[in-house]
Amino acid sequence: MPYCDRHLKNGDGALRIVSHPKVGKCLVARYNLPARYRIAFHGIRGKCSTSDKEDRSLSFYPPDPVSGSNFQAESGLRKRKINNYNGVVNPKDTGDVMQFAACPGPSERQNLRSTFQYFGKRHGRLAALEFLTTEPVSRNAQLCFWYGSGWWSARHVKRCDVGTESHPAPKRKQRKTKIAHQN
Repeated sequence: MPYCDRHLKNGDGALRIVSHPKVGKCLVARYNLPARYRIAFHGIRGKCSTSDKEDRSLSFYPPDPVSGSNFQAESGLRKRKINNYNGVVNPKDTGDVMQFAACPGPSERQNLRSTFQYFGKRHGRLAALEFLTTEPVSRNAQLCFWYGSGWWSARHVKRCDVGTESHPAPKRKQRKTKIAHQN
């Protein structure tokens, strides 16, 4: 595991959980974070529950114990993803703060991404997935990652923007529209 016992219970101190007016709780930076800041989403490895229950779990794909990879070399330079699904990482009743990272709304974007670096053993008790900030994150700004399009429909939840005045989420960049020149 990437954390010691103290950090497993409380996180590393760079992040904090705050109340959110629409979604309950959200995760914000306690101080300015650099791009590529590493955070582990951790919890108890187990079975996936149905989506009608409160669930903050992420799928667990432990790397091959020999190669340390989630890919297997084929002929030439091609690699094939190994089908190594092994349940989920469930942060419930742990000190994991990453479970409160929001999903960006329609006019927002993520500032966290998974590295697909997993920690823990196949059928082990504890497991983790590494995340990185994709850009510098300002103090009190929310940390957001994309949950996947199926998350919303499976729970019959309408996706909404999560940024607030005191805890903003990163906004999508506005696309410039082309104006046709008339002669």
